[in-house]
Amino acid sequence: MTNYKKNKNAYKAELTKYAKRLKEFPPDHAYGAYQKEYYLEAVGVLHGFIESQMRSILHAYSTSVLSNSDEQVWDINEKFDFKNLTNILFILQIIKKKEYDELFALNSLRNEIIHKYFYDPFDHHYIGASKKKFSSVSKPAYSLSWKLNQLNEEMYMGLPEPKK
Repeated sequence: MTNYKKNKNAYKAELTKYAKRLKEFPPDHAYGAYQKEYYLEAVGVLHGFIESQMRSILHAYSTSVLSNSDEQVWDINEKFDFKNLTNILFILQIIKKKEYDELFALNSLRNEIIHKYFYDPFDHHYIGASKKKFSSVSKPAYSLSWKLNQLNEEMYMGLPEPKK
C-alpha cells in the first residue's frame, strides 16, 4: 500500500480509479449532457443534485427553524427519497406548488427512463421518453436546481456552529 501522505499524486490516481467526479457544477454538467443528447446522464445528474439540495434544505430548516440537533435529524433525513423530500418541503411551504409539480415531473421522468431502460414487454416495444418530454421536464428542472442551490446557501448563512 502506498503512503499517500508522501505521494498525493498516487492518492489522486487511486481515488479517480474508482470515483469519477464531475468537472463542472452538476446543473451545468447536466445541461451539457442534455445538449449532447445524453438524456439519461442529464436526468440522472440533475435528479441526484436536486435531491441532495432538498436534503440539505430540510436539514437546515430542521436544525435552524425547528431547533432540532444534528444528531436528531441527520440519519433520518438521509432515509428520505426524492419523492418524500419533495412532499415534505411542500408541506413545510419551503417550495411552491409550481416547484412541487416540476420536481414531481422530474422524478417521474427519471423513474420512467431508469426503471424502463431494460424493459422488454412481450409483443410490444417500449420506445422510451420523447425528446419533447425530456425538454419540457429538464429545462424547468435545470432552472429550479439553481434556485434550490441558492435557497440552500441562504438557509445555511448565519447558522451557528454545531455544538461539540
